[in-house]
Amino acid sequence: MKLALFDKPFMDSRVRSDNMTKKEKILGFLVGPFGTLSLQAVVSQLAELYYTEVFYIDEIFGVGTYLIMSWVTKIFGIIAGLSVAYLVEHSESRQGKVRPFILIGQLVCAAASFFMFAIPDLPDRGKLVWVYVFSILYNSVGLTLFSLRTNMLTLGTRDQNDRNQINLFDRVSAYLLVGTAVTLVVGSVLYYTFLHGRPAENWILLVGAVSLVSVPLSLVNYFYTYERVTIEASEIEGAVYNREKGSFMNRFRALFRCRYWVLAYLLTCLTLIVSNLQGYNLNTNFCTVILGATAQNNYNLFFTIASGLPMGLGVLVIYPLSKKLTVRKTTMLFSCISILGCVLGLIAGGNFIFATAAFFVYNFGTLANVYILNTLINSANDEVEYRFHFRPEGTLALAVTGAISTVVSGVFAGAYETGLSYFGYQAAGGMNQPDGVIRWLYFIRYIVPLIQCVLTIAILYRLDLEEKLPEMQKEIHARAASGEDG
Repeated sequence: MKLALFDKPFMDSRVRSDNMTKKEKILGFLVGPFGTLSLQAVVSQLAELYYTEVFYIDEIFGVGTYLIMSWVTKIFGIIAGLSVAYLVEHSESRQGKVRPFILIGQLVCAAASFFMFAIPDLPDRGKLVWVYVFSILYNSVGLTLFSLRTNMLTLGTRDQNDRNQINLFDRVSAYLLVGTAVTLVVGSVLYYTFLHGRPAENWILLVGAVSLVSVPLSLVNYFYTYERVTIEASEIEGAVYNREKGSFMNRFRALFRCRYWVLAYLLTCLTLIVSNLQGYNLNTNFCTVILGATAQNNYNLFFTIASGLPMGLGVLVIYPLSKKLTVRKTTMLFSCISILGCVLGLIAGGNFIFATAAFFVYNFGTLANVYILNTLINSANDEVEYRFHFRPEGTLALAVTGAISTVVSGVFAGAYETGLSYFGYQAAGGMNQPDGVIRWLYFIRYIVPLIQCVLTIAILYRLDLEEKLPEMQKEIHARAASGEDG
């Protein structure tokens, strides 16, 4: 498929240098993604609240309507992921493989998110169709295309130091600026002062403003990134993206024949499983039931700050340390700190001060997973190119492995909430809950992440990819120069 618009000169990247520049790193990976990431955070926080508090979706259409819509959206998301991979694999553009689709995804997110909230005056059935259409467009199409941006961490450069830097900038944008600042402002301030109990127009105004701001930042993101690895491959005969590199099944099997790629895949699956298992409201429930949080003592707010504060401090520590020790060894070290935090949390029990301190230690230990581990995971794609002469980014084979991990981890979605119900949790009970609920909260809050850290260390012990990458890169360059990848 030819992307004609993106072959026009005015759509060319403003970055054309052989090596990454400081401007490219800051604008392309820190500033540029911030708009759509902020929009994503706002919609994630407000969509369910809007549909239940303002649109009254379950009251109008029956209990479970929102839940069904969420599952339908997830199903469409899996289909969209495979379809996007097919399009990327069979598209041609002078801008590279993924950059055009990332921009399209960002623009779709900006438009669809606004119309998810701006529901016109239609008959009830028409309103439901409207919500379905734009929820699917936003979640399944827009976010799926936008998620291709993770491929830029390896397609933007082959230099491992540059990869570590841009991954750090990307994580700062996603976790520190958005995950802490935007989420805290919207969830803890704007919701109570501007949205809760207010008319739909307030919600539409907030989402519309964020979506509008995301558009120019999306253009910054597009024009200040450059797919060096893809362009390099397309400029020589026998490019690594050549479609004749084998069938889907050959590529799919090739992925699982790469030791480092499989280990990286296991880390990804482990993270997804734990994320699904822990649920969205774990901290709130833990603070309320175990620590006695109320609207008067603000324990929940302090506990949340304790989780976000290390993210800011970590920027000053994590990158220099990983440069000295390697990403693998730094992550193993910080996982040990998280294990310590979990043990301290179990000892602290319901003591708010000690539990908060333990949570701070635990979150400090997660810095490596948040900021730098993704670089190592993505660099496992280099092993695939080294051994099988094709890059997996954007291929249908890689998308299928993503769908598999989504389905497998999805089995654990709702397990936390189901456990609470099984053990007799009562929302109005506060700290007065059955012993089973208390044990379940301790298990999910401390034991599950402790197990995750132990498994992470075990996997990383064998994932010594960084030591092998220089030799791999050297041979890949030599093959490309001689045209051997034909």
